[in-house]
Amino acid sequence: MNPSQRIEFSKNWLTNDVFPLWSGKGIDRKNGGFEENLTFEGEPMEMPRRAMVQSRQIYSFLTGMRMNTISKDVGTFAVNQGVRYMIDKYQQPSGEFSYSVLADGTPKSMNPDLYTQAFALFGLAQAYQLDPKPEYKTRAKDLIKYLYRERSVKAGGFTELDEKGTVSFKSNPHMHMFESAIAWMQIDKDQEWWKLGEELANLALTKFIDPQTGILGEYFDEKWNHLRDNGKFVYEPGHQFEWSWLFSLYQDLTGKDCKAVRHNLFLSADKHGTDPVRKIAFDEMWSDFTPKLTSSRFWPQCERIKAAVRLAKEVPATEQAVYHKAADDAMDTLFKFFATPKKGMWYDQLSAQDTFSGNFSKSSSLYHIINALEEYVNLRN
Repeated sequence: MNPSQRIEFSKNWLTNDVFPLWSGKGIDRKNGGFEENLTFEGEPMEMPRRAMVQSRQIYSFLTGMRMNTISKDVGTFAVNQGVRYMIDKYQQPSGEFSYSVLADGTPKSMNPDLYTQAFALFGLAQAYQLDPKPEYKTRAKDLIKYLYRERSVKAGGFTELDEKGTVSFKSNPHMHMFESAIAWMQIDKDQEWWKLGEELANLALTKFIDPQTGILGEYFDEKWNHLRDNGKFVYEPGHQFEWSWLFSLYQDLTGKDCKAVRHNLFLSADKHGTDPVRKIAFDEMWSDFTPKLTSSRFWPQCERIKAAVRLAKEVPATEQAVYHKAADDAMDTLFKFFATPKKGMWYDQLSAQDTFSGNFSKSSSLYHIINALEEYVNLRN
């Protein structure tokens, strides 16, 4: 395929296959909210629903409307019922959001993990963009107050919590918190979002990125020192792509020059964290540039796409080839994930032997996919 053909395929797939399925079977019209997964027969699976899924699907349907791949009426209904379900079923009086509930809203896991908080903040920003109800901003601010009150780390950022209440320190949920701050900054002038964005950007630039290698790590101690195994630490190429894309949006909003950092993150991940023959991005790497996991989930391909097409716009035409090739290779690989028994669905992971397995699609995946497709459609030409 050439870029125009990839763009046409993406639009048709979303319009004719994805949204007819996920706006039908993917929405629970009895209890409200979005289904967690659909089987490859296109039927909902009975299982707990994560708050993160509600937020991501709010974004996906809003993006579908922006791309004209779903009608305004259907998209608006999906977003509005999704944010109502998210607020009513997950947010606690303290301002935090719980991890999961059963379909009828009965609590399943009350764990207020940071990843969930980041996406709740993100979902509220998306809903506010469509319909700026004061309640959505108030709910978002209550969440921020909770984080600063109960989850602040002395060295900056916030704690992560698991089901047992064990504290850990991870860059990934902060990346999504940064994404959420940017989403609010794009639609609201309140300085609280800008302050949060600046704090998270500085944390990434001064702590998450290793000054010796230029690599952004995943796991840390309470002082944000990289956790190492025999001198090496873990990083994920997909997250390096994602951070590089976010720093581009952040510079557009603030004027803070971080171009060299984001291009280094991208080019490093593209050089060391991909297989040019298989045209895939690896799941995990060691900081000495050796693969830790040679399998490939769908989402690192998505992050490679959106970072590549956006960063290509920032360099002279003579330097764009590496970015365009990365975007095109990743698109071709991503399309392979769509070859499921039922159209409008996707596999989750490609094995190291280049095989797919599984019999259902995760609702949470559409957020990554449609974000990448929108960026490719808008920027690749």
